[in-house]
Amino acid sequence: MKNWDPAEQMLLIKFIPALQSLPEKKNLTESRKAKYWKEEKNYTGVIMRFAIEKKELLQSVQHLASVAPAKNASPILTNYLIAADAATGMVKITTSDLDITVVVEFAAAVSEDGIIAVSAKHFNEIINYMPEAMINFWRHDELLMIQCAKIDFNLLIADHTLFPVVPEVNLEKAINIDAQLFNRMISKTSFAVSTDVNRAVLTGVCWKILEKEHLMAATDGRKVAEIKVKNAKLRSPAETDTDSEENIFSAANGENIEKIIPVKTLSFLQKIFDNSAKEVKVLLEGSKVIFSYDKYVVFSQVIEQKYPEYQKAFVTDLQNQFVIDKNSLHNAIRRVALVAPDDNLRIRFELDSEMFEVNTSNRDTGDAKENLENYNFQGSKTGVSFNYRYMLGILDAIDSDKVVIKLGSSKDPLMIYNMENKENEEVTFLLMPLRS
Repeated sequence: MKNWDPAEQMLLIKFIPALQSLPEKKNLTESRKAKYWKEEKNYTGVIMRFAIEKKELLQSVQHLASVAPAKNASPILTNYLIAADAATGMVKITTSDLDITVVVEFAAAVSEDGIIAVSAKHFNEIINYMPEAMINFWRHDELLMIQCAKIDFNLLIADHTLFPVVPEVNLEKAINIDAQLFNRMISKTSFAVSTDVNRAVLTGVCWKILEKEHLMAATDGRKVAEIKVKNAKLRSPAETDTDSEENIFSAANGENIEKIIPVKTLSFLQKIFDNSAKEVKVLLEGSKVIFSYDKYVVFSQVIEQKYPEYQKAFVTDLQNQFVIDKNSLHNAIRRVALVAPDDNLRIRFELDSEMFEVNTSNRDTGDAKENLENYNFQGSKTGVSFNYRYMLGILDAIDSDKVVIKLGSSKDPLMIYNMENKENEEVTFLLMPLRS
Protein backbone atom coordinates (compact mmCIF):
# COMPACT_ATOMS: atom_id res chain seq x y z
CA MET A 1 0.00 0.00 0.00
CA LYS A 2 1.41 3.34 -1.03
CA ASN A 3 2.29 5.89 1.69
CA TRP A 4 0.89 9.26 0.57
CA ASP A 5 2.85 12.43 1.33
CA PRO A 6 0.96 15.33 3.04
CA ALA A 7 0.24 17.14 -0.27
CA GLU A 8 -1.21 14.00 -1.75
CA GLN A 9 -3.28 13.43 1.37
CA MET A 10 -4.80 16.89 0.97
CA LEU A 11 -5.68 16.08 -2.66
CA LEU A 12 -7.16 12.78 -1.52
CA ILE A 13 -9.45 14.59 0.94
CA LYS A 14 -10.42 17.09 -1.76
CA PHE A 15 -11.37 14.44 -4.28
CA ILE A 16 -13.10 11.91 -2.00
CA PRO A 17 -16.64 13.21 -2.90
CA ALA A 18 -15.87 13.10 -6.63
CA LEU A 19 -14.35 9.62 -6.45
CA GLN A 20 -17.23 8.31 -4.39
CA SER A 21 -19.67 9.54 -7.05
CA LEU A 22 -17.96 7.53 -9.80
CA PRO A 23 -20.02 4.46 -10.82
CA GLU A 24 -18.76 1.26 -9.23
CA LYS A 25 -18.90 -0.52 -12.57
CA LYS A 26 -15.94 1.61 -13.64
CA ASN A 27 -13.86 -0.40 -11.12
CA LEU A 28 -11.27 2.30 -10.77
CA THR A 29 -7.92 0.96 -9.60
CA GLU A 30 -5.45 2.62 -7.25
CA SER A 31 -3.41 3.69 -10.27
CA ARG A 32 -6.53 5.15 -11.96
CA LYS A 33 -7.38 7.17 -8.83
CA ALA A 34 -3.79 8.25 -8.46
CA LYS A 35 -3.96 9.61 -12.01
CA TYR A 36 -6.54 12.19 -10.88
CA TRP A 37 -4.37 13.35 -8.01
CA LYS A 38 -1.25 13.49 -10.13
CA GLU A 39 -2.99 15.59 -12.80
CA GLU A 40 -4.43 17.86 -10.12
CA LYS A 41 -0.88 18.84 -9.09
CA ASN A 42 -0.31 20.21 -12.59
CA TYR A 43 -3.80 21.66 -13.04
CA THR A 44 -3.67 25.35 -13.81
CA GLY A 45 -7.31 26.43 -13.74
CA VAL A 46 -10.93 25.83 -14.67
CA ILE A 47 -11.76 24.99 -18.28
CA MET A 48 -15.36 25.97 -19.09
CA ARG A 49 -17.63 27.68 -16.61
CA PHE A 50 -21.16 28.96 -17.06
CA ALA A 51 -24.33 29.52 -15.08
CA ILE A 52 -27.99 29.52 -16.11
CA GLU A 53 -31.41 29.32 -14.51
CA LYS A 54 -32.87 25.82 -14.49
CA LYS A 55 -36.05 26.91 -16.29
CA GLU A 56 -34.11 28.46 -19.16
CA LEU A 57 -31.80 25.46 -19.53
CA LEU A 58 -34.62 22.94 -19.38
CA GLN A 59 -36.49 24.72 -22.17
CA SER A 60 -33.48 24.16 -24.42
CA VAL A 61 -32.47 20.61 -23.54
CA GLN A 62 -35.63 18.78 -22.45
CA HIS A 63 -36.23 17.25 -25.91
CA LEU A 64 -32.61 16.50 -26.80
CA ALA A 65 -32.66 13.21 -24.89
CA SER A 66 -35.03 11.79 -27.52
CA VAL A 67 -32.22 12.12 -30.08
CA ALA A 68 -29.26 10.81 -28.06
CA PRO A 69 -29.30 7.00 -28.20
CA ALA A 70 -29.28 5.13 -24.89
CA LYS A 71 -26.97 2.56 -26.45
CA ASN A 72 -24.88 2.84 -29.59
CA ALA A 73 -22.06 1.06 -31.35
CA SER A 74 -20.18 4.34 -30.90
CA PRO A 75 -20.38 5.11 -27.14
CA ILE A 76 -19.50 8.78 -27.66
CA LEU A 77 -22.97 9.30 -29.16
CA THR A 78 -24.60 8.64 -25.79
CA ASN A 79 -23.09 11.98 -24.72
CA TYR A 80 -23.89 15.62 -25.27
CA LEU A 81 -21.16 17.81 -26.71
CA ILE A 82 -21.28 21.03 -24.66
CA ALA A 83 -19.33 24.11 -25.74
CA ALA A 84 -19.28 27.46 -23.91
CA ASP A 85 -18.08 30.73 -25.48
CA ALA A 86 -17.32 33.60 -23.10
CA ALA A 87 -16.94 36.13 -25.93
CA THR A 88 -20.52 35.64 -27.16
CA GLY A 89 -22.08 34.51 -23.89
CA MET A 90 -23.52 31.48 -25.64
CA VAL A 91 -23.63 27.77 -24.83
CA LYS A 92 -24.02 25.21 -27.60
CA ILE A 93 -25.18 21.63 -26.98
CA THR A 94 -25.00 19.01 -29.72
CA THR A 95 -26.52 15.54 -29.79
CA SER A 96 -26.53 12.96 -32.57
CA ASP A 97 -27.34 9.39 -33.52
CA LEU A 98 -25.69 9.95 -36.95
CA ASP A 99 -29.09 9.86 -38.73
CA ILE A 100 -30.20 13.04 -36.99
CA THR A 101 -28.00 15.67 -35.37
CA VAL A 102 -29.40 18.53 -33.30
CA VAL A 103 -27.57 21.67 -32.22
CA VAL A 104 -29.18 24.08 -29.76
CA GLU A 105 -27.58 27.39 -28.84
CA PHE A 106 -28.71 29.60 -25.99
CA ALA A 107 -27.49 32.49 -23.83
CA ALA A 108 -25.90 31.91 -20.43
CA ALA A 109 -23.51 33.63 -18.04
CA VAL A 110 -20.27 32.22 -19.49
CA SER A 111 -17.07 33.15 -17.69
CA GLU A 112 -14.68 30.54 -19.13
CA ASP A 113 -14.51 29.00 -22.60
CA GLY A 114 -14.46 25.25 -22.92
CA ILE A 115 -15.83 22.12 -24.51
CA ILE A 116 -16.71 18.76 -23.00
CA ALA A 117 -18.69 15.58 -23.70
CA VAL A 118 -20.89 14.24 -20.91
CA SER A 119 -23.60 11.59 -20.52
CA ALA A 120 -26.84 12.90 -22.05
CA LYS A 121 -29.01 10.68 -19.87
CA HIS A 122 -27.43 11.77 -16.60
CA PHE A 123 -27.24 15.43 -17.64
CA ASN A 124 -30.98 15.60 -18.38
CA GLU A 125 -31.97 13.65 -15.28
CA ILE A 126 -29.88 15.89 -13.02
CA ILE A 127 -31.33 19.08 -14.52
CA ASN A 128 -34.88 17.73 -14.18
CA TYR A 129 -34.45 17.10 -10.45
CA MET A 130 -32.72 20.37 -9.60
CA PRO A 131 -34.73 23.05 -7.76
CA GLU A 132 -35.88 26.17 -9.58
CA ALA A 133 -32.69 28.15 -9.15
CA MET A 134 -29.40 29.11 -10.80
CA ILE A 135 -27.29 26.11 -11.83
CA ASN A 136 -23.51 26.42 -12.08
CA PHE A 137 -21.40 24.25 -14.38
CA TRP A 138 -17.65 24.00 -14.64
CA ARG A 139 -15.10 21.48 -15.75
CA HIS A 140 -12.55 20.35 -13.20
CA ASP A 141 -10.02 17.91 -14.58
CA GLU A 142 -11.94 14.85 -15.83
CA LEU A 143 -15.21 15.89 -14.20
CA LEU A 144 -18.13 18.19 -14.96
CA MET A 145 -19.08 19.86 -11.71
CA ILE A 146 -22.78 20.76 -11.37
CA GLN A 147 -23.86 22.87 -8.42
CA CYS A 148 -27.25 24.28 -7.49
CA ALA A 149 -28.11 25.63 -4.04
CA LYS A 150 -26.61 23.01 -1.69
CA ILE A 151 -26.63 20.23 -4.29
CA ASP A 152 -23.45 19.01 -5.98
CA PHE A 153 -22.92 16.49 -8.77
CA ASN A 154 -19.59 15.47 -10.30
CA LEU A 155 -19.98 13.72 -13.66
CA LEU A 156 -17.23 11.93 -15.51
CA ILE A 157 -16.61 13.44 -18.92
CA ALA A 158 -15.73 11.64 -22.15
CA ASP A 159 -13.17 12.48 -24.84
CA HIS A 160 -14.96 15.21 -26.77
CA THR A 161 -12.58 14.87 -29.73
CA LEU A 162 -14.33 11.58 -30.60
CA PHE A 163 -17.65 13.35 -31.18
CA PRO A 164 -18.64 13.63 -34.88
CA VAL A 165 -17.75 16.96 -36.46
CA VAL A 166 -20.80 19.12 -37.17
CA PRO A 167 -20.32 21.32 -40.26
CA GLU A 168 -21.01 25.02 -40.32
CA VAL A 169 -24.29 25.86 -42.03
CA ASN A 170 -24.80 28.52 -44.68
CA LEU A 171 -28.52 29.27 -44.89
CA GLU A 172 -28.32 31.74 -47.76
CA LYS A 173 -30.01 29.24 -50.08
CA ALA A 174 -32.51 28.00 -47.52
CA ILE A 175 -36.22 28.22 -48.19
CA ASN A 176 -38.69 29.60 -45.67
CA ILE A 177 -41.94 27.93 -44.71
CA ASP A 178 -44.58 28.98 -42.23
CA ALA A 179 -43.79 27.05 -39.04
CA GLN A 180 -47.41 26.52 -38.03
CA LEU A 181 -48.26 25.14 -41.47
CA PHE A 182 -45.24 22.85 -41.48
CA ASN A 183 -46.14 21.54 -38.02
CA ARG A 184 -49.69 20.93 -39.19
CA MET A 185 -48.53 18.98 -42.23
CA ILE A 186 -46.41 16.75 -40.02
CA SER A 187 -49.28 16.10 -37.59
CA LYS A 188 -51.60 15.07 -40.44
CA THR A 189 -49.21 12.46 -41.83
CA SER A 190 -46.53 11.22 -39.42
CA PHE A 191 -48.89 8.84 -37.56
CA ALA A 192 -49.29 6.79 -40.76
CA VAL A 193 -45.64 5.78 -41.19
CA SER A 194 -44.52 2.18 -40.85
CA THR A 195 -42.52 0.94 -37.88
CA ASP A 196 -41.07 -1.94 -39.91
CA VAL A 197 -37.34 -1.26 -40.28
CA ASN A 198 -37.23 -3.79 -43.13
CA ARG A 199 -39.35 -1.37 -45.17
CA ALA A 200 -37.21 1.69 -44.62
CA VAL A 201 -38.87 3.78 -47.32
CA LEU A 202 -42.17 3.60 -45.42
CA THR A 203 -40.65 4.72 -42.10
CA GLY A 204 -40.38 8.30 -43.40
CA VAL A 205 -42.75 11.01 -44.56
CA CYS A 206 -42.61 11.95 -48.24
CA TRP A 207 -42.41 15.71 -48.81
CA LYS A 208 -43.04 16.77 -52.40
CA ILE A 209 -42.49 20.35 -53.47
CA LEU A 210 -44.23 21.11 -56.74
CA GLU A 211 -44.38 24.33 -58.71
CA LYS A 212 -47.73 25.52 -57.34
CA GLU A 213 -48.28 23.29 -54.33
CA HIS A 214 -46.50 21.03 -51.94
CA LEU A 215 -47.65 17.96 -50.08
CA MET A 216 -46.71 15.50 -47.38
CA ALA A 217 -47.76 11.88 -47.38
CA ALA A 218 -47.13 8.76 -45.33
CA THR A 219 -48.21 5.14 -45.59
CA ASP A 220 -47.48 1.78 -44.03
CA GLY A 221 -49.32 -0.15 -46.72
CA ARG A 222 -52.52 -0.40 -44.66
CA LYS A 223 -53.34 3.28 -44.31
CA VAL A 224 -52.42 6.48 -46.15
CA ALA A 225 -52.40 10.08 -44.98
CA GLU A 226 -51.86 12.98 -47.37
CA ILE A 227 -52.09 16.74 -47.08
CA LYS A 228 -51.79 19.09 -50.06
CA VAL A 229 -51.22 22.79 -49.68
CA LYS A 230 -52.02 24.85 -52.75
CA ASN A 231 -50.58 28.23 -53.64
CA ALA A 232 -47.84 27.59 -51.10
CA LYS A 233 -45.19 30.27 -50.89
CA LEU A 234 -41.85 28.59 -50.33
CA ARG A 235 -39.52 31.51 -50.79
CA SER A 236 -35.79 31.77 -50.48
CA PRO A 237 -34.16 34.82 -48.84
CA ALA A 238 -33.09 35.91 -52.32
CA GLU A 239 -36.74 36.46 -53.25
CA THR A 240 -37.18 39.56 -51.16
CA ASP A 241 -37.11 41.50 -54.42
CA THR A 242 -40.58 41.13 -55.93
CA ASP A 243 -39.09 41.33 -59.45
CA SER A 244 -36.78 38.40 -58.81
CA GLU A 245 -37.64 35.21 -60.70
CA GLU A 246 -35.42 33.03 -58.52
CA ASN A 247 -37.28 30.42 -56.49
CA ILE A 248 -36.78 27.04 -54.95
CA PHE A 249 -36.85 25.36 -58.35
CA SER A 250 -33.92 27.36 -59.70
CA ALA A 251 -31.42 25.02 -58.04
CA ALA A 252 -33.37 21.96 -59.17
CA ASN A 253 -33.49 23.01 -62.85
CA GLY A 254 -37.24 23.35 -62.73
CA GLU A 255 -37.81 19.81 -61.53
CA ASN A 256 -40.13 18.88 -58.70
CA ILE A 257 -38.43 18.11 -55.42
CA GLU A 258 -39.12 14.98 -53.37
CA LYS A 259 -37.50 14.10 -50.05
CA ILE A 260 -38.35 11.23 -47.69
CA ILE A 261 -37.68 12.52 -44.19
CA PRO A 262 -37.33 10.08 -41.26
CA VAL A 263 -40.24 10.38 -38.85
CA LYS A 264 -37.82 10.79 -35.92
CA THR A 265 -36.64 14.07 -37.44
CA LEU A 266 -40.16 15.37 -37.95
CA SER A 267 -41.26 14.26 -34.49
CA PHE A 268 -38.41 16.26 -32.97
CA LEU A 269 -39.44 19.34 -34.94
CA GLN A 270 -42.95 18.93 -33.55
CA LYS A 271 -41.62 18.78 -30.01
CA ILE A 272 -39.77 22.08 -30.33
CA PHE A 273 -42.60 23.89 -32.14
CA ASP A 274 -43.28 27.25 -30.55
CA ASN A 275 -45.91 29.75 -31.69
CA SER A 276 -43.44 32.58 -31.11
CA ALA A 277 -41.12 31.32 -33.89
CA LYS A 278 -42.97 31.98 -37.13
CA GLU A 279 -40.77 30.41 -39.82
CA VAL A 280 -38.70 27.31 -40.45
CA LYS A 281 -35.68 27.59 -42.72
CA VAL A 282 -35.07 24.47 -44.81
CA LEU A 283 -31.89 23.70 -46.71
CA LEU A 284 -32.06 20.77 -49.14
CA GLU A 285 -28.64 19.29 -49.82
CA GLY A 286 -28.47 15.98 -51.66
CA SER A 287 -28.73 13.16 -49.14
CA LYS A 288 -29.53 15.41 -46.21
CA VAL A 289 -31.91 18.16 -45.18
CA ILE A 290 -31.19 20.88 -42.65
CA PHE A 291 -33.84 22.67 -40.61
CA SER A 292 -33.17 25.90 -38.76
CA TYR A 293 -35.89 26.78 -36.29
CA ASP A 294 -35.72 29.17 -33.37
CA LYS A 295 -32.50 28.29 -31.50
CA TYR A 296 -32.18 24.83 -33.04
CA VAL A 297 -30.41 23.51 -36.13
CA VAL A 298 -31.44 19.98 -37.12
CA PHE A 299 -29.38 17.94 -39.58
CA SER A 300 -31.13 14.88 -40.97
CA GLN A 301 -30.29 12.17 -43.45
CA VAL A 302 -33.04 11.51 -45.99
CA ILE A 303 -34.20 8.07 -47.06
CA GLU A 304 -32.79 7.66 -50.54
CA GLN A 305 -35.40 5.41 -52.09
CA LYS A 306 -38.30 5.99 -54.42
CA TYR A 307 -41.53 6.50 -52.54
CA PRO A 308 -44.37 4.16 -53.62
CA GLU A 309 -47.13 5.57 -55.82
CA TYR A 310 -49.69 5.43 -53.07
CA GLN A 311 -52.17 7.65 -54.92
CA LYS A 312 -52.98 4.75 -57.24
CA ALA A 313 -54.82 3.22 -54.28
CA PHE A 314 -57.14 6.23 -53.97
CA VAL A 315 -60.66 5.43 -55.18
CA THR A 316 -62.83 8.34 -56.32
CA ASP A 317 -65.99 6.51 -57.43
CA LEU A 318 -67.08 4.71 -54.26
CA GLN A 319 -70.86 4.45 -54.30
CA ASN A 320 -71.56 4.80 -50.58
CA GLN A 321 -70.97 7.69 -48.23
CA PHE A 322 -71.92 8.66 -44.71
CA VAL A 323 -71.36 11.74 -42.57
CA ILE A 324 -71.30 11.54 -38.80
CA ASP A 325 -70.08 13.42 -35.75
CA LYS A 326 -66.39 12.58 -35.35
CA ASN A 327 -66.43 12.30 -31.57
CA SER A 328 -69.52 10.08 -31.51
CA LEU A 329 -67.90 7.66 -33.94
CA HIS A 330 -64.58 7.78 -32.11
CA ASN A 331 -66.21 6.98 -28.76
CA ALA A 332 -68.29 4.13 -30.19
CA ILE A 333 -65.24 2.49 -31.73
CA ARG A 334 -63.30 2.82 -28.48
CA ARG A 335 -66.07 1.15 -26.51
CA VAL A 336 -66.64 -1.75 -28.90
CA ALA A 337 -62.87 -2.26 -29.28
CA LEU A 338 -62.60 -3.25 -25.62
CA VAL A 339 -63.24 -6.85 -26.66
CA ALA A 340 -61.75 -6.73 -30.18
CA PRO A 341 -59.36 -9.55 -31.15
CA ASP A 342 -55.77 -8.85 -30.18
CA ASP A 343 -54.29 -10.33 -33.36
CA ASN A 344 -55.95 -8.05 -35.92
CA LEU A 345 -57.92 -5.48 -33.84
CA ARG A 346 -60.94 -6.08 -36.08
CA ILE A 347 -63.99 -3.81 -35.93
CA ARG A 348 -66.85 -3.91 -38.42
CA PHE A 349 -69.29 -1.31 -39.78
CA GLU A 350 -72.73 -2.53 -40.89
CA LEU A 351 -74.87 0.27 -42.25
CA ASP A 352 -77.53 1.58 -44.56
CA SER A 353 -79.93 4.53 -44.41
CA GLU A 354 -81.86 2.98 -41.49
CA MET A 355 -79.17 1.44 -39.31
CA PHE A 356 -75.51 1.96 -38.43
CA GLU A 357 -73.94 -0.72 -36.27
CA VAL A 358 -70.37 -0.90 -35.02
CA ASN A 359 -69.51 -4.42 -33.88
CA THR A 360 -66.77 -6.91 -33.15
CA SER A 361 -66.50 -10.57 -32.22
CA ASN A 362 -63.74 -12.33 -30.34
CA ARG A 363 -63.87 -16.06 -29.68
CA ASP A 364 -61.66 -15.60 -26.60
CA THR A 365 -63.59 -12.80 -24.91
CA GLY A 366 -67.04 -12.39 -26.50
CA ASP A 367 -68.59 -9.75 -28.71
CA ALA A 368 -69.91 -6.19 -28.64
CA LYS A 369 -72.02 -3.89 -30.74
CA GLU A 370 -73.28 -0.32 -30.65
CA ASN A 371 -75.93 1.31 -32.83
CA LEU A 372 -75.29 4.90 -33.83
CA GLU A 373 -77.80 7.60 -34.66
CA ASN A 374 -77.67 11.06 -36.18
CA TYR A 375 -75.74 10.19 -39.32
CA ASN A 376 -76.40 10.86 -42.97
CA PHE A 377 -76.04 7.94 -45.38
CA GLN A 378 -76.16 7.82 -49.18
CA GLY A 379 -75.95 4.56 -51.10
CA SER A 380 -76.90 0.92 -50.59
CA LYS A 381 -76.46 -1.39 -47.61
CA THR A 382 -72.84 -2.33 -47.03
CA GLY A 383 -70.38 -3.58 -44.46
CA VAL A 384 -66.63 -3.44 -43.99
CA SER A 385 -64.08 -4.64 -41.41
CA PHE A 386 -60.91 -2.79 -40.47
CA ASN A 387 -58.20 -2.34 -37.85
CA TYR A 388 -59.78 -0.07 -35.24
CA ARG A 389 -56.46 1.43 -34.11
CA TYR A 390 -55.77 2.70 -37.63
CA MET A 391 -59.24 4.24 -37.81
CA LEU A 392 -58.80 6.02 -34.47
CA GLY A 393 -55.49 7.45 -35.66
CA ILE A 394 -57.20 8.88 -38.73
CA LEU A 395 -60.11 10.30 -36.72
CA ASP A 396 -57.62 12.01 -34.41
CA ALA A 397 -56.19 13.79 -37.47
CA ILE A 398 -59.59 15.00 -38.69
CA ASP A 399 -60.10 18.75 -38.13
CA SER A 400 -63.83 19.18 -38.62
CA ASP A 401 -66.55 18.25 -36.14
CA LYS A 402 -68.03 15.86 -38.69
CA VAL A 403 -66.19 13.28 -40.74
CA VAL A 404 -66.99 12.10 -44.27
CA ILE A 405 -66.37 8.40 -44.98
CA LYS A 406 -66.78 6.93 -48.45
CA LEU A 407 -66.91 3.17 -48.91
CA GLY A 408 -67.91 0.53 -51.42
CA SER A 409 -67.95 -3.21 -50.91
CA SER A 410 -66.19 -5.11 -48.13
CA LYS A 411 -63.09 -5.33 -50.35
CA ASP A 412 -62.83 -1.62 -51.19
CA PRO A 413 -60.75 0.85 -49.19
CA LEU A 414 -62.38 3.49 -47.04
CA MET A 415 -61.69 7.09 -48.12
CA ILE A 416 -61.94 9.51 -45.22
CA TYR A 417 -62.14 13.32 -45.36
CA ASN A 418 -62.79 16.45 -43.36
CA MET A 419 -66.31 17.81 -43.72
CA GLU A 420 -64.68 21.13 -44.56
CA ASN A 421 -61.02 21.71 -45.42
CA LYS A 422 -59.01 24.76 -44.54
CA GLU A 423 -58.46 27.23 -47.35
CA ASN A 424 -56.01 25.99 -50.00
CA GLU A 425 -55.73 22.57 -48.34
CA GLU A 426 -56.78 19.06 -49.25
CA VAL A 427 -56.50 16.35 -46.60
CA THR A 428 -57.08 12.75 -47.64
CA PHE A 429 -56.95 9.52 -45.67
CA LEU A 430 -57.25 5.94 -46.88
CA LEU A 431 -57.81 2.82 -44.79
CA MET A 432 -57.57 -0.65 -46.27
CA PRO A 433 -60.21 -3.20 -45.15
CA LEU A 434 -59.56 -6.46 -43.37
CA ARG A 435 -60.63 -9.59 -45.18
CA SER A 436 -63.78 -11.11 -43.76
